[in-house]
Amino acid sequence: MIENLKSGWRGYWNSLVIGYRANPKSVIAQFILGCLQAVLMPLAVYAVKLMIDGVQNGDQRTAIGAAVALGVGVALIWAVVFAYVKLVFAVIFHANRTADRTLMALMGNPPGLDHHERGDFLDRVQHIREDRWLLGMGVNMTAQWLRAVITIVVGGFLLVQVHPLLMVFPVLSLGAMMIAHRASSIEDDAIKETSEAERKRRHLFEVATAAPSGKELRVFGSAAAIGRLHHERGREVVDARNREQWRAARAVTAEGVLSAIGMASGIGFVLYLALRGQATAGDVILLVGLIGMVAGQAGALAFNTAMMVRLGRLGQRIEWLRRYATATSGPAEPAEIPERLQVGIALDDVSFAYPDAEGPSLDGVSLALPAGKVVALVGENGAGKTTLVKLLSGFYQPTSGTITVDGTDLTGFSTDAWRRRIGATFQDHAQFEFTARETIGVGDLEGGFEDERVRAAMARAGADDVIDDLPSGLDTRLGGRWDDGTDLSGGQWQKLAIGRGRMRTDPLLVVFDEPTAALDPQTEHALFEQFAEEVKAGRQRGTVTVLVSHRFSTVSMADLIVVLENGTIAEAGTHDELMERGGAYAELYELQSSAYR
Repeated sequence: MIENLKSGWRGYWNSLVIGYRANPKSVIAQFILGCLQAVLMPLAVYAVKLMIDGVQNGDQRTAIGAAVALGVGVALIWAVVFAYVKLVFAVIFHANRTADRTLMALMGNPPGLDHHERGDFLDRVQHIREDRWLLGMGVNMTAQWLRAVITIVVGGFLLVQVHPLLMVFPVLSLGAMMIAHRASSIEDDAIKETSEAERKRRHLFEVATAAPSGKELRVFGSAAAIGRLHHERGREVVDARNREQWRAARAVTAEGVLSAIGMASGIGFVLYLALRGQATAGDVILLVGLIGMVAGQAGALAFNTAMMVRLGRLGQRIEWLRRYATATSGPAEPAEIPERLQVGIALDDVSFAYPDAEGPSLDGVSLALPAGKVVALVGENGAGKTTLVKLLSGFYQPTSGTITVDGTDLTGFSTDAWRRRIGATFQDHAQFEFTARETIGVGDLEGGFEDERVRAAMARAGADDVIDDLPSGLDTRLGGRWDDGTDLSGGQWQKLAIGRGRMRTDPLLVVFDEPTAALDPQTEHALFEQFAEEVKAGRQRGTVTVLVSHRFSTVSMADLIVVLENGTIAEAGTHDELMERGGAYAELYELQSSAYR
């Protein structure tokens, strides 16, 4: 229990800091003005009491003094309120921007891919996405909470001046806080339990509205069916959350009834005192004004307490994401990345299984990737080729076994430092709709976006013809959905991705995971002839090039060909060796080559 409270407090504080850093001066000013308003409002009601009592008792000096104080107080309250409201919107605006940048960094910076691919991780991330708005509201909720506390304390102090029993009203606010905490827990649990269903609903919405799926939806006439599935998933989420919200509503209703009973009892008690001559008319006015104010602030206190508890839980999830990023970034004292490879990369009895998978994707793989050589991975879909590439790139760590780079365990390096020595092109490459220069140049941000470097990368990729075909060369804005944008074919996008993967000039590992799937065989062959020249240049630094392809005419160029089957190595050798052996590779090669005869 205590540990949970500490964890919740840390989560809340860390979340609050995000909003504070967005605009510290405005945050401080908001807190100061909120506290000033919280003091002025009960004092204004007290000034009304003094004025009425002065008039009733014929005390002209007291009545006039109270009236002047009331006028000044009201003027100050209005001035403070206007300034406070402006600060609220300013802080929320800046805090939302900072929160978005923070979450973008937390989602984009972790070296691993678990939070993008594992269901249990995705559910947590979905919860963060749904509650991200709380990060922008954290400062405002805290200021409102503090204002409510001060109003209740000051109001309670003034009520005690009428009669000590009236202290019960500030105490009632504590009960409201506990009830609100319970209501917040119910709603938070509902979001957690429906995260997967909500992810499915959002995915269906993206499928129904995104351009890439538009053609198939229309050809197959499945748009209406997708809409029905979206409705069903949405109904599932709404029904589950509604049930919990009704439970939360019952708890909040109890808080409202408790406050109403307390208010009615207080007014009745003071009227009783007034009828007995133990309270003045001013006391009655003071009580009515303060009880309403205290009750209102008790409700605000309860609501903001609930939201702050929820913000604390959001902070705990964000902290989990930070810990995950840190855990996958490598050791605290990483080993030095070699300037060049002498031996190469070796896998020793490496196995890997995705969470909840029925079996391992890789099972006891031992393989040497020699320095300065091209290694091709072939095999049927699901054989483990892409999984092996992900392990080499540091996206995952082996379930068992080790991967070493010139004898040093890969996990001993800083993941970021290792990534800076990798050049990679993937089949499922991103289509960055920036200028062509930026789309290619993001492959090596440390080198900038100089035209010469970008063109050199495209030349190394054998794809510099794409730039010449663009209307404004490297300055062309890519993407047909922009007013000044140029749409590209699948092959052009892929060539840009290949060039992006060749931006780094000193990689130790170059990965081509089906990099030319959208290209015709002739273009692919020409590209790999260019790659072959680049590989010769990279032999001096011992660069290991890993190629995944289903086209055996390209694979035959490799120095070492590894055939994977059900997560294990079925055979390995050069093209000539494997053809002479007459195994799975030879059979597949002959089958594919016969199709082109």
